[in-house]
Amino acid sequence: MAANRLIHETGKPFDCTSLCGKYATINMEGQDVGYARVGVVSVGPEYIMFRFRGRLGLAAKRYITDIVEVKMTERMLKKEGELVTEDWDESVHPLKRFVGERCDIHMHQTRMFEATPGFFGAKVLYLDERNQLIRIKENSSQFNVSLSMICGIIESQMY
Repeated sequence: MAANRLIHETGKPFDCTSLCGKYATINMEGQDVGYARVGVVSVGPEYIMFRFRGRLGLAAKRYITDIVEVKMTERMLKKEGELVTEDWDESVHPLKRFVGERCDIHMHQTRMFEATPGFFGAKVLYLDERNQLIRIKENSSQFNVSLSMICGIIESQMY
């Protein structure tokens, strides 16, 4: 039996609500990071919210090539824990959930050996929706990161 696979065609709306509440592998463009065996919690117009080993994450739909449903065994499901879905809240920017948290921020890769694949264990200081930026602190340096370059973000397990 073939797994449920949804393919995202560039420039077209991407409806993946059928995978909400299921485990899936999210594949991204080119050198971008992907997310294997994540629980899809909620789906919005621009992002997919997921859980991976108790940590919350977001994947930007614009960088997703396809999503493949993962068939989980009873043992795997027990290890992962219960997957609780949420309704998407349009009134709050999805990245606001990460303000004040330490996160791994994966950046869209335009070249094979990109200088900055992302920021790891970075604290999200604030979100500037008007200018489409987030301010982060990694080690002792602060950076402004354009929201359009973020292909994914997940709560860090480093701290």
